[in-house]
Amino acid sequence: MGGDWAVHTVDGAEVRLRSGRIGLVNVDVTAPVSGGELEIGDAGTRFTLRMALDQLRTRNFLMQAAARTLVTRHDAHVLAYDGSGDEMPSGWHVTGHAVAGTIDVELELRITAVGPPDDPMREIELVGSANLGTVHLPLPGMGTVEDFGFDVDARLALRPRPRHA
Repeated sequence: MGGDWAVHTVDGAEVRLRSGRIGLVNVDVTAPVSGGELEIGDAGTRFTLRMALDQLRTRNFLMQAAARTLVTRHDAHVLAYDGSGDEMPSGWHVTGHAVAGTIDVELELRITAVGPPDDPMREIELVGSANLGTVHLPLPGMGTVEDFGFDVDARLALRPRPRHA
């Protein structure tokens, strides 16, 4: 299945980033999607995604303040992901880098079409994980986390883009 799609950035287009337990808490953040594209062709698959980290939200006000402090400290207001890969039996696997300010993380994503049977590419699901290594959290009593990893989870609507000539 080949084609070009743009990520539909309407309300609700967000990506969830979730860590494992760090001490007594876990980090559970959502950030709105500000753009993205999925291109599937004979040469493989390319997926790009942009997220507004300066508009991230958490369920815990202390964690939200800490996350926004990290965004500002690393000048990481926008996260840009650019990955490429191949088709798998149940979707696509892409590997690339998520870059935001001074942060650059390798990120693998599995993309699955989950739209209705008459238009499966109307919606996709993203699942993946990454590891940042050592992270210094600006929370009292937290300090340094030696092995900070997180999972990525999202369902995003797509809209077709015209083919390039």
